[in-house]
Amino acid sequence: MTRERSHVRAFPERLIARLLCCDVVPRHVAVIMDGNRRYALRSGCNAEEGHGEGAKALDAVARATFDLGCEILSVYALSTENFKRSPGELRALFDLVRQKLTTLASSEVVKKYDARVHVSGDVEALPSDVREAARDAMRATWTGRGPMLNVCLAYTGREDIARALISVNEGVRSGEHLRASDVDEGVVGRCLHGGERFADGMPEVDLLVRTSGESRLSDYMLYNARFATIVFVDALWPDFTFMDMARAVWKYQRAAGRVKLAREAYARARAMGVDEEHVLSNAVAEVSIDGDDDDDDDAKSRRRDAAEEALASSRRRAEAFETARIERIRREIFGKDD
Repeated sequence: MTRERSHVRAFPERLIARLLCCDVVPRHVAVIMDGNRRYALRSGCNAEEGHGEGAKALDAVARATFDLGCEILSVYALSTENFKRSPGELRALFDLVRQKLTTLASSEVVKKYDARVHVSGDVEALPSDVREAARDAMRATWTGRGPMLNVCLAYTGREDIARALISVNEGVRSGEHLRASDVDEGVVGRCLHGGERFADGMPEVDLLVRTSGESRLSDYMLYNARFATIVFVDALWPDFTFMDMARAVWKYQRAAGRVKLAREAYARARAMGVDEEHVLSNAVAEVSIDGDDDDDDDAKSRRRDAAEEALASSRRRAEAFETARIERIRREIFGKDD
């Protein structure tokens, strides 16, 4: 099925993008791409054609998002809940995903922005041809220096969190790099899907958009979207345009001040609960240096030096754990010989 897309002309788009870029723009935008089947029903075509139109919309939305200066676009392409659909529709979906991944690395939008393609989710649950297409797309764009297009396949937020906790648990049980006392939300966050592509783990979602008029999260980005501005759009996904994304970014900008205050309040509360002095005092107990308030300055200095070294050791263990985990993921993507 072919259909002429209605887009705002190039000059107005560039002007709107420049105006929005004068204010704070979301670093990480996540989109729940919903409405392909309803679009097909409305257009009098079958579900497979509706999904095809949705796939075509991805390039335009990625271009619009990157034009606005966003660094990461995460798209909810296929939930594990979608596996319950009819075998015929599911096979058509897998074929469409494979075709899209095969052409994505060489697509105009990826080349223009030197974008990186990442696939998040339970990739092993996908058919072998889709799995290989996902790895090919990641391998081909791994060294890109531009924004990231994070395609979520066989993904749910609960699986993402469970996978991260399993990875952390394995690191602690092996005793090679990590201790239970080293684990904090930063360690868990770096083990989420895509975390290996960033020094501090996958950045939190700033703006989450859902199309088709539905107002639920559908188990998407549950860990990373705690401070996200959530925008529900009536347009079905194949009808989603630059102007829809621009409006969503504008709504994010209107809320950015309040979100910043919420983030700062959370950071202060967390610092009060787990501040440096608290960590150091725990480290003092761990190194078991005897002493009391009557100790001389040298003894106190030795205790503090030992505590700081214990804290530094904890951080080194967390870094070693993360380095080993990233290397394991790289071997899975590139093969053992690379």
